[in-house]
Amino acid sequence: MGGGLPDGFVSAFVGGFISSMIYGITTLQTYVYYMHYTEDALILKLLVAAVWVLDTVHISFMMHALYYYQVINYGVPTSFEYIIWTLPGSDLMNVFIVFAVQCFFAHQIYWLCRPQVKWWVTAPIMVLVLAQLGFGAETDIIEMIYHNPSIVPQIMYYGVTPAVATIALAEVMITVSLCVLLYGRGSSSPVARTKRLLNTLIIYAINRCLLTSVVVIVELVTVVDINVDTWSIGLTFVIGKLYANSLMASLNSREYLRSRSASFHSDPPSNTVHFPKLSKLAGGVESSDDGTGRSDVTEAAVIHVTTVSALNKAAALRTEGEV
Repeated sequence: MGGGLPDGFVSAFVGGFISSMIYGITTLQTYVYYMHYTEDALILKLLVAAVWVLDTVHISFMMHALYYYQVINYGVPTSFEYIIWTLPGSDLMNVFIVFAVQCFFAHQIYWLCRPQVKWWVTAPIMVLVLAQLGFGAETDIIEMIYHNPSIVPQIMYYGVTPAVATIALAEVMITVSLCVLLYGRGSSSPVARTKRLLNTLIIYAINRCLLTSVVVIVELVTVVDINVDTWSIGLTFVIGKLYANSLMASLNSREYLRSRSASFHSDPPSNTVHFPKLSKLAGGVESSDDGTGRSDVTEAAVIHVTTVSALNKAAALRTEGEV
């Protein structure tokens, strides 16, 4: 770069620019959420607030780190021999964001599963989620303590690589579990509209996974193959933003799904698909009068299907005609 910035910090600048744009989208999504979903459970509102605060702290730390290296110490090669604390601090915020978002989707999977297999499905996912939290926090705390880039190769294979690998594995397991569970519910339903809506949720789950998984896998490749912590810096800036935005997109898509279900009322068959508010999410299971529980089908919304006989409708119309 001719006395300016090392090549790796060019990627950090680009990653910071993209990260800032995604942060603006996430902030808008957060505003839309609080404006349209006032009846959601308190725990869900607190989760959204926590993710947005962590995202805001991340963008602040990221800007400080970029300002330190690319403005204050521009053209000073020795500055890159010191790790400013906000650089690993910003990554630590990403670790917390990924942990919170993956726990949210693991919660969805838990209530989608049959009671007999709930823990068999969600326990491996939670092990990976907790592992990425531990490995990621360990790596960032060590970097903040020692402030020396030479420590990075030493923790590469017991800190950095396991952290990125567990994120990728957990993401794949969450997506596969959601798709299999939703497909199973849809295939067992005799109602075509329910199948269409569940297929839509499957597409949402796959789309959510694709972008985050691609970025995580590319970062894993740069960490393992290139063995430098330069290009991975720009990718790390973006990962947390993608997870925060995927959470908000999943929550805000419920209004669109409800509008689709409302449009189905004009179809000739009289099956009704209803999307209640996600305020029942925290409960997950409701008890019936006889004391037995029933699982709600939840992804971005909880689906209840009520079938009304077309014959009864025709009889009601004939009665009105006679009157």
